Amino acid sequence: MASAKTIHIFINRRRVETSKGSATGSEILALADYGTDYELYRLKGEGDPTGGELIGPDETTELKNGLHFRAIPGNANFGA
Repeated sequence: MASAKTIHIFINRRRVETSKGSATGSEILALADYGTDYELYRLKGEGDPTGGELIGPDETTELKNGLHFRAIPGNANFGA
């Protein structure tokens, strides 16, 4: 019986671990104790100047070691 591989990802620069090869946006947020009132963005590396790609709560994404995500409150109103 093969053991599950541990995958390390980062959410708001915090390292979290999972053995799942893919997860929904809600599942990824839950790994770092963020609720469904947060939005999740997949970054192209730490410091991504684009702000990242929005991952919906029910959208499944492949997880790989070293991926970076940003979680922000869904009601954020930056500078408005």
